[in-house]
Amino acid sequence: MKDFTKEFNRIIADAYHSLLLMEETKKKYSKAGFSFRDRNTITYLKRHENGVKISEIADYLKISRPSATSLIKKLEKYGLVDKEIDPKNERNTIVSLTRKGGLFYVYQHRYRERLADRVCEGFSDKEKEVLYEGFNRLNDFFLESIKESEDIHK
Repeated sequence: MKDFTKEFNRIIADAYHSLLLMEETKKKYSKAGFSFRDRNTITYLKRHENGVKISEIADYLKISRPSATSLIKKLEKYGLVDKEIDPKNERNTIVSLTRKGGLFYVYQHRYRERLADRVCEGFSDKEKEVLYEGFNRLNDFFLESIKESEDIHK
């Protein structure tokens, strides 16, 4: 392919722009205006069925504890999460998904499955492996960039 890097850069920029537009559109037309951060929190809580401390959510999302507390209050207001005092340490609050939060997760999960099916439609197993490896590398690049930024600002 001619000028692969140039074209791939354009596709990444276009996909990022579309992702941001989708985020704004979903927030605009949903009653609650759930953000990517809200949805990522739901996914994180689903992975931790026994609940997690608010400080763990803050660490995962790379946000302050007060910001995580505000986010959890919003999700609690919509009935997606429950909070309870940690019996092992009363200074901590444990957050877990409600049944409604679990259903919200299922909806998100199905959406991502439809996305994966659409992107991979008609691909051979080898092409899927290459795409999978490419997205893993993309994710690794983003994680490395985050770490570099954090290291610079320490």
